[in-house]
Amino acid sequence: MKKLNYYEKLLWAFVITFFLSISFANAQDKIVKIPQSELDAFFLAVDTLEQQDSIKTLLITDLEFQLTNFKTLNQKNELLLMNKQDEIVLLNDQIKLYEDRLKITDRWYNKRWFGVVVGVVGTSTAIYLAGQIQ
Repeated sequence: MKKLNYYEKLLWAFVITFFLSISFANAQDKIVKIPQSELDAFFLAVDTLEQQDSIKTLLITDLEFQLTNFKTLNQKNELLLMNKQDEIVLLNDQIKLYEDRLKITDRWYNKRWFGVVVGVVGTSTAIYLAGQIQ
C-alpha cells in the first residue's frame, strides 16, 4: 500500500471536508466543524493502519517464500525416498546374485581340501604306477 505524505493527507482532508460541505449545503445551520485534534487523531490512525498493512504484506511475502521452500524440500525428500527404494531393490538383487554364486562355488568338489586330497592321491598313484613299470 502506498504511504501518503503530509500534503496528500491534507489534500484528502480538504476533499472530505469539501464533500461534507456540499452534502450539508442545503442545511446551513447544520454545518459540522471537525476540530484539528480529531483530524490529527484520524491521520494518526491512518498512519498506524498503513504500517500494519505494510507489516502484514511483509509477513505474507515471507510466508509465501517459506511455502515455496517447503514445496522444494518436499520434492527433494520424495526424490530421495524414491532413490532409496530403487537402491533397496538393487541391493536385494545383488544379494540374490551372491547367493547364486555361493551355490555354484560352494560345492564339495570345489573345496580346497578336495583338491589337496585328489592331488596327493593322484601323485602317489602316479609314483606307484611309475615304480611298477620296471
